[in-house]
Amino acid sequence: MATQPFAYTIWAQDKPSRAPAVRASRPKVTCTYQRWWYANTLQKVGRGVVDPDRSPSTEQPKDGAWYEVKCSNGSRKIVWIDNKRAPAVNAEQLAQRAYKRIPITPPQVLTAPPRGREGLVGLPHWFYLAKEQWAAKSNRVRTGAVWAEATARPQRMTVNTGEGHTFTCDGPGTAYDPGRPATRQGSTCSYRFRYPTNARRVTVSVTWSGTWHGSGGTGGALPPITRSVTFPVRIVEAQALVTKG
Repeated sequence: MATQPFAYTIWAQDKPSRAPAVRASRPKVTCTYQRWWYANTLQKVGRGVVDPDRSPSTEQPKDGAWYEVKCSNGSRKIVWIDNKRAPAVNAEQLAQRAYKRIPITPPQVLTAPPRGREGLVGLPHWFYLAKEQWAAKSNRVRTGAVWAEATARPQRMTVNTGEGHTFTCDGPGTAYDPGRPATRQGSTCSYRFRYPTNARRVTVSVTWSGTWHGSGGTGGALPPITRSVTFPVRIVEAQALVTKG
């Protein structure tokens, strides 16, 4: 704006408005709570592990409980929480707890020829699981009105032959029946070794898939679990005997 009082020229200019500062948004930190059974049972956990303001030797579990707190920013701590302000647990958290408690052990693998006996180069070497190894296992956990059941199911068996080959079988393999003729039997999980060896290290792994369902119609998938066992296999070459007639 310009005016001319008494032959003076006066200029006025509005200050440019500053753009509003953009505040960097911090990532949202989420935390999960899980009962810390170790501290509640022993009642002798050191002060450096749990809440330094409380002594577990003087607290009674009926008044509250120790909780393991894990947050998405990587922090982890053990805190005492009174029952009146204990965090609500959801079905998914219970499902993860139930899944970890399912007893999934390394597979019990049988072979034909039997373990400890020699196999022959070029002939099928059978691999199969012991009875009742290929069956789903479940576990259920409940806290108040919230519950969840986790189930692990065997999905595939993988055999590492120890001579550079790995193959996968969709099931537990076919059991060899010594009471039946060999011509009437067939394997669904076998391998023909190519080289003789005194102690070929074979590894058999079984992978389990996990699912869960719980209160409120909830449910979903859980990460797979793999268990393995390694054992020696001796492979020899068949010797031909030639005689003059």
